[in-house]
Amino acid sequence: MIYNPMFTSGIGYITVLFDTKGIPQEDLPYVGLLKSVLGYVDTQHYSYSDLTSEIYLNSGGIDFSVISYADLREPGKFTGVFSARAKVLCDKLEFAFDILGEILTRSKLEDEKRLGEILAENKSRARMRLENASHSAAVARATSYFSATSAFNDATGGIGYYHFLEKLCGEFEQPESKLKLIRKLKEVCSRLFTKDHMLVGFTAEEEACKKLSKAMARLADLLEVSDGKEYPFVFTPHDSNEGFKTSSQVNYVARCGSFQSSGLPYTGALKILKVILNYDYLWQNLRVQGGAYGCMSGFGRSKEGYLVSYRDPNVRETNQVYETIPEYVRQFDAQERDMTKYVIGAIGELDVPLTPSIKGARELSAYLSGVTNEMLKEEREQILDATKEDIRNLAPIVEAVLNTGSLCVIGNEEKVKAEAGMFRATLNLFH
Repeated sequence: MIYNPMFTSGIGYITVLFDTKGIPQEDLPYVGLLKSVLGYVDTQHYSYSDLTSEIYLNSGGIDFSVISYADLREPGKFTGVFSARAKVLCDKLEFAFDILGEILTRSKLEDEKRLGEILAENKSRARMRLENASHSAAVARATSYFSATSAFNDATGGIGYYHFLEKLCGEFEQPESKLKLIRKLKEVCSRLFTKDHMLVGFTAEEEACKKLSKAMARLADLLEVSDGKEYPFVFTPHDSNEGFKTSSQVNYVARCGSFQSSGLPYTGALKILKVILNYDYLWQNLRVQGGAYGCMSGFGRSKEGYLVSYRDPNVRETNQVYETIPEYVRQFDAQERDMTKYVIGAIGELDVPLTPSIKGARELSAYLSGVTNEMLKEEREQILDATKEDIRNLAPIVEAVLNTGSLCVIGNEEKVKAEAGMFRATLNLFH
């Protein structure tokens, strides 16, 4: 258990994580599907409509997701988890674990009609997410070419997962496909929801923590111990560089990469570079001159970086702008007043007011990823002490990101076809 003591106005924020290391790699998309099935089918003691009523009568809601946490101590390693989150008044802790036990261990997965409805709805929602956040989807897909963590995310919730849903929906009316789906969901549940794969994160006042052990046992006692088999996530970097064709009139151009192999360290100055690019260089070149609606960039502790345009009329021209960034960074110059504005912008992103729920989630993420208070303190000092020379010294990092060569575009069919030479494959995003 990871416990975060803080004032929460009598609310307990619970996160129950189940490590996916006991799931064969080819079955990971079914873990992604489970997050949309559980809570939406009948259980042993509730119909799914009664279950929803019971949850909202006694809590602030329960939601399921699949998340990955990159391990900063071992590059390339990560922890994949199925996450169940609940928020309840602290005197309802036992209810929270009881209802999670009911959903995770007693859900009826044999209702073919209900599964068909969930599949169709899930596919529709996944398509809507891809359409509404194509810039994020393009970044995630491009990053999956070189990052094991992102490849896991793609299989459980990205473009790869959407194509898995399309295939399931297309085959669902075949009797053997229905039986296979039910069998796979049951198999994944039995391998995933085990005592030894469980970790609980809890954020509440100290008094509430005394009640937690007894409440947790109500879920743990329902779970078996796993058979001990583990399936490592096997990943080989590949330059897929895809152009996804849609009926959209605009494009989302993502260029992503890693500076892990360069030996260059992560530094807080990269937070300032993000502000400089987003509000100056990329803004001027992609939005003001290029006509894109927006532009974004970022560089993380996992030594991965991304550049992406939003609702962009261009493809090749945008990629050429990305290519010129290292030279811009090498020649970077700014008045002291402007440099101060950039620093304030970077610190402002660090100091956003956080709710207890988000603080607790960040603490849990820091624990699983290996982020320490010393690292956060050092990053802050690097931002506050950054000079123009420090920004110029980031050019090799940007070059390393670009040299990874991972490009993904989601956009207008004619535009993607016209620029087919930029991609290893052009294909329809939606079939």
